[in-house]
Amino acid sequence: MVRSRLNIGIIGIGNIGLEVFKQLISNSQLSELFSIESVLVRDIKKYTNIISKDIGFENKVDIALEKLTDSEDKFFSNNNIDVIIELIGGLEPAYSFVKRALEYKKHVVTANKDLIATHIEELIKLSKKNNVKLRFEGSVGAGIPIIEVLSDMLKQNQIQKITGIINGTSNYILSSMFENSSNFENVLKEAQELGFAESDPTNDVEGFDAKFKIDILGSIAFGSRIPLKTVYVKGISEISNKDMNYAREFGYNIKLLAITERKPEGIYSSVSPALVSLAQPMSKVGGNYNAVEILGDLVGNLWIQGEGAGKNSTSSAVLGDLMGIYYGSNDDINLSKGREKYLTREEIILKNYIRLSVEDKYGVLSEISGIFSNNEISIASVIQKDIDNSSGVVDLVIMTHDSKGINFDTAIDSVSKISSVKEKPIIIRIND
Repeated sequence: MVRSRLNIGIIGIGNIGLEVFKQLISNSQLSELFSIESVLVRDIKKYTNIISKDIGFENKVDIALEKLTDSEDKFFSNNNIDVIIELIGGLEPAYSFVKRALEYKKHVVTANKDLIATHIEELIKLSKKNNVKLRFEGSVGAGIPIIEVLSDMLKQNQIQKITGIINGTSNYILSSMFENSSNFENVLKEAQELGFAESDPTNDVEGFDAKFKIDILGSIAFGSRIPLKTVYVKGISEISNKDMNYAREFGYNIKLLAITERKPEGIYSSVSPALVSLAQPMSKVGGNYNAVEILGDLVGNLWIQGEGAGKNSTSSAVLGDLMGIYYGSNDDINLSKGREKYLTREEIILKNYIRLSVEDKYGVLSEISGIFSNNEISIASVIQKDIDNSSGVVDLVIMTHDSKGINFDTAIDSVSKISSVKEKPIIIRIND
C-alpha cells in the first residue's frame, strides 16, 4: 500500500525545532514521507537570519523561509496540515496550541514534558475524541524509545515498578563527580559549556525535570493519572565529594533515581539521589546517558539505555513519533482505571545513608544511636572520619536498615537539634 506524504506544521524552532525542521526539509528519505507546510514563529526576522546562516539547510534556504509565519490563525486554519509538532516548551501557550491542534483534528507530536505531565489525561481524551494521535516520546527519554516500549509491554504485562536515570544533565554531573573527584560547581559549569545544562539548571539539578518524566511513565504504566503533587522530589545540589568518597567506600555510586512503584498499599513515586550498589548496572550508567528498568509480572526486568540530553537525541525521538503516525503504529495509551491511593514518603519503608558533621567528643554517637533506637531504626554500619582536627569536628556516616519514613524523619529532626551536630544532615536513600 502506497501512503501519501503527511504535511507537517511546526510550532517553534529553537534548538530542537530547528534540527527537526532541517531534517524534514533536507533529508531526502524523510522528504519522501513528509512535507513541511508551515512553521509558526514569534519573530520572522529573527528566524530568517538564523535559517539564512545555517549551513544545514544547504540549498533549501529559500524554501524554508517561505514556510515561516507569525500568524496563529493562518497556521491553525491551514487545512493542508496533517500533523502539528509543538516544540516551544512550557505550559503556555503550548497547552492552548496543542489543545487547539487536537480540536482541529490534527495529529500532534510534542517533546514537552511539563505539558504532558500536567495535562496528559485531558489531552489523551481529546485526541481519542477527535480520532487523532498524540505522541510524546521525546518528553521522557530523548534518545531511548521508552514510551513505545512501555506501551508494548502493557499489552501482555502488569507493570510493577519503573526505576530510571532520566535526566542526562544530573547524571553527567554525578558521573563526573564520582569518576574524576570533581566538585559540583565545576562540573555544572562544564555541563553548561557542553550544552547539557541550561544557564538556569534548577529544573535538572533539583529533580523537577525527572519529576515530570517519572509522572508520565507512572501514569502510563499504571493506567491512572498520577497527580504531580504526590511525587516526592529531592535534587542533587547537596551532594559533595565527601558523599561520593564515602559511597565508594561502602561499595556504592550515587545516582539521581526516578522511581514509580505499585505497592499493595498504593502507588509511590519519587525522584531523589540514591546509593546504587556498584554491582548493579544502573551504577555504571555514565555521562549524559539515560537508563530505565521496567519490572513486568511476565517479562521480569527489561533494561533500556541511550543518550538522554542534547538536541540530536530529542530530535530523533520527535522524528520517530512522526514515523509512528505515518505508519499507523498502534500505541494507544489508556488512563481509564479508577483513582489510586498515592503514598507519601512518610508511609513507605526505606534504607538511608546519613552524613553528620559532629563534635569529636564522648557520648555523641551514643546519643544519636539512642534517638534512632527510640524511633525503631536499626543502624547497619557507622564510620567516623576526622576532617578537621583543629576544630574538633568529624564526619559521622551512618547506614540504616529498613525503616518507615515517618519514623526516620522524626529521628532526623531530633538529631538535627543536638548541640553537637554542627551542620544540616545529608540524607541519601539506599537503593538495594
